[in-house]
Amino acid sequence: MEMIIKTIKQHSYKLDSETFKELSFIANQYKNVRNYVYSRYSGIKSILLLAKNRDIRDEWVKFGFAEQWKLPARYWKLALSEAIGNIKSKWSNIKLKVKIQIKKNLNLSNGDKHYINYILKANELYYKVLNNIEFDILKIFQDKKLNYKYLNSLIKRYTRRYKGKIPYSYRGTTFSVDTGLYSYKDGCINITSTKKGKRLPIKLTDKNVYDRTMIVKLFKEKVEIHCPLKIKARKNNNSENVIGIDKGYKYLFAVSSGKFYGEKLNEFLSIETERLNRVNSNRNRLWALCNSYLEKGNAKKAQNILENNLGKVKYNYNKSKYDSRIKSYINYSLNQLIKEEKPTEIVMEQLDFVNWNNRYPKVVKRKLSRWIKGYIRQRLEYKCNLYSIAYTYINPAYTSKICNVCGSFGERIGDVFTCPKCKEIHADINASKNILNRKYDKDIDLYTNFKKVKEILENRLK
Repeated sequence: MEMIIKTIKQHSYKLDSETFKELSFIANQYKNVRNYVYSRYSGIKSILLLAKNRDIRDEWVKFGFAEQWKLPARYWKLALSEAIGNIKSKWSNIKLKVKIQIKKNLNLSNGDKHYINYILKANELYYKVLNNIEFDILKIFQDKKLNYKYLNSLIKRYTRRYKGKIPYSYRGTTFSVDTGLYSYKDGCINITSTKKGKRLPIKLTDKNVYDRTMIVKLFKEKVEIHCPLKIKARKNNNSENVIGIDKGYKYLFAVSSGKFYGEKLNEFLSIETERLNRVNSNRNRLWALCNSYLEKGNAKKAQNILENNLGKVKYNYNKSKYDSRIKSYINYSLNQLIKEEKPTEIVMEQLDFVNWNNRYPKVVKRKLSRWIKGYIRQRLEYKCNLYSIAYTYINPAYTSKICNVCGSFGERIGDVFTCPKCKEIHADINASKNILNRKYDKDIDLYTNFKKVKEILENRLK
């Protein structure tokens, strides 16, 4: 039976100030190590260095470079390895996005696409292209008349588009511990401190014992231990049932069966958005007053405002409380969907909300900006893996703009989709049925360019 990863959490009781201070120092320095690695090795000139993780580590030891962080070697080595791994994953994601765009580009020949994919696969060639280093044309491409200058420029342009900012952590509240950095005894987890030979005993609320690399998270003078465990996926005994789902604004999901799940989504978003607008407006007024006092040279009044009115403790607590509530609601709605629909496969479009920018007005986008990006997709994939439900992503182009019955282009106003032939239907239900139908469409795959999709749909109508 297939195994999946589930994160188990252990909680501590309230810690004394010295222990929490020591853990905070470790977390902050751990963050600094990772930030240095991100800033030093995330660039295009470091692509070839990423395969030499041990060489970097040995160099830090040889020249005493790591001593500046005042951490036991095992901590900074773990932080270094973790950061390098994240950078490698980032480059893999960049290459994947470039490949997707290459597939969608109608102006490229098969030879052009072959060349670009070959360059992306070979790190040394990719490094040379990005750093404008000349190299001989490969034998397999010598007989093909390709515009190498244009193709190399295209690789660089797409890479710049998807590279994004250097990953950087501002809050040092987490760090990892491997099996050499902790031990369990008498209901406590004992974590290695910065003082040689001394460990910090942390009393836990349970007596479970684990033996793997885990994450320590600090908050409110307590800690959470996040432990990734492998568990068996549950067997799916349902009769074959493939459903399509569409993400909504007023509902979490609309299903091709005609049902809705997460109908309080709009209510949750509205309450928090209105609260945040009110709080932030007030804080902006206080910031302006604080800056005004500073300009007049009244530092004492400005400092009073900063200390008493512009703190982050209450602000972050309320935000965290809302996030927990909405996460709980998302999981409840997903459980309801799986329980009632009994699916063996779920067909869906990408659920990261990147295409909502042009789909909804400003007031709605402000609500969605409070969304926990990627959380729905992450939890949906986890639930599917846990219950042995297959999931398929489809090309979302025009799924909300055509009728699921006759294929005609119609008009969507609010929750209503109007087809010139089949009349009115709920817009999200219509989209979910189109998403399900798209799974069986042999002419439109996940990477078909949206212009080509429109052309195919128009030709079918003719």
